[in-house]
Amino acid sequence: MALHRLQAIRVGVTDPVAQAGFYGEMGLTTSDGSLFDSPDGGTQIHVSESPFRRLLSVELGVDSESDLDEIAGRLAALGARHTKSSGELVCVEPHTRIEFRVRPLPRLRQTATSAVPLNAPGSSPRIDRRSSGVFPGARSPRRLGHIVVATPSWRETRAYLLDGLGFKVSDEFTDLITFLRCSTDHHNIALVGGEVPFLQHCSWECDDVDHVGHLATKLLAADADRHTWGFGRHFIGSNFMWYLRDPSGSFVEFYSDMDRIENDAEWENVGRTAVALENVGLAWGPSMPMEFIVPKDIDVLKAGWASHT
Repeated sequence: MALHRLQAIRVGVTDPVAQAGFYGEMGLTTSDGSLFDSPDGGTQIHVSESPFRRLLSVELGVDSESDLDEIAGRLAALGARHTKSSGELVCVEPHTRIEFRVRPLPRLRQTATSAVPLNAPGSSPRIDRRSSGVFPGARSPRRLGHIVVATPSWRETRAYLLDGLGFKVSDEFTDLITFLRCSTDHHNIALVGGEVPFLQHCSWECDDVDHVGHLATKLLAADADRHTWGFGRHFIGSNFMWYLRDPSGSFVEFYSDMDRIENDAEWENVGRTAVALENVGLAWGPSMPMEFIVPKDIDVLKAGWASHT
């Protein structure tokens, strides 16, 4: 696979100031109020003003210029428009209108953190000490892990990402949702069906379940109405999760303990299991809210796209 990382996204929102404030509360850093950095990923969010919320662009990383040539060849074979200059390939997926920008980037390197020892029946590594997980520790997530995008042409967008850009399928429930990877993460982009395109959520990696809990709790203390779905554990991807609503109407997920795939054959033969409809949500936790399927602002999004075209 030529691709090796999801680097950044550019979002269009009606109130960039409010959106910037939310990312600041998350702990992301910025020097200008529009570009936001995570500790491990560097610049990962670009906020722009837009008449309605939408995902404007996605930045992906490859190892070399020859990888760009490989992707350009696949796009050309599909008859997909693209431009390639030294150091960057740009293309637009026609059904979501998302601009994909692919360029050579260094591989992601993350420092390990010390695991919080967990006591369990028959095993008590933490004796005469309170768990470090109970102490206040709200801090920035480590990096952008994945995004979920709605598309009005599920099969066509899926084919573009697989056959053109070179993503791989990790899991899917046909015509409903597909989980695609461009790294060793279980998924970096997931596609769901929608009447119009929109960013359903972006997801941020945390060190562990306590990191997830402290960060979500901090944001909910400022505004309890941000709560959307959680706390729970996904079946697909296996990760702990907690979803909050951002000011634009999209959702933000904080997660930890995501499946990692380093050997494609091993995953297909041993790791990957059948996915039924009941597995699309959680292995355990509260039921998926309806707004997670049909956003509350769907009429605004439909009107926005109607005027945009």
